[in-house]
Amino acid sequence: MKSLIWVVAAICMTTTFSPAHAQAPTVFANTEIKNANGDVMLLGHCNISMLRQGAFQQWFIPGFNTYQPDTSVAHSLVPLLKNKFIEIFLGTWCGDSRREVPRMLKLLEIAGFDIQKVKLIFVNNTAEAYKQSPQHEEAGKNIKRVPTMIVYENQLEIGRIIEYPVETLEKDLLRILKAEKYVPNYNQLK
Repeated sequence: MKSLIWVVAAICMTTTFSPAHAQAPTVFANTEIKNANGDVMLLGHCNISMLRQGAFQQWFIPGFNTYQPDTSVAHSLVPLLKNKFIEIFLGTWCGDSRREVPRMLKLLEIAGFDIQKVKLIFVNNTAEAYKQSPQHEEAGKNIKRVPTMIVYENQLEIGRIIEYPVETLEKDLLRILKAEKYVPNYNQLK
């Protein structure tokens, strides 16, 4: 792809949980590229720390720091998050991802969730690889909109929040974790 210029490709192994239907565990790609417009974006399975630096910190840090989760609901999540794993498919180029992902990570932090059980997978926005990651972690997961936040228990998907919450991140996640009826925006699992 001529439109892409590889800027950084630091590879390190990860031992992150991998759902049974997912591909083999992937490495942190921590890949930062520029698209044809010169916009910097992350691609692939990247470490959360990547969002706290470079061009990404301009939206991630304020979004994370200013979000005030409903602590009463957040504390209700604590016991329900045990033995869970979360995959978040997002695009650094996507306004919804820029808004919702810092908020979700703040909520999970308030709930004391082990950040090692969150896998961030950054997807492309070019015509050639739209909503795809370099290692294709999105394959078979019906990722049509980002962010898509998938919650797993015992290696099985128990629910997902697509693009933005129906009510609030706290309440939507609580409904998923309590196995209550929950239909995400853009229900793509029909």
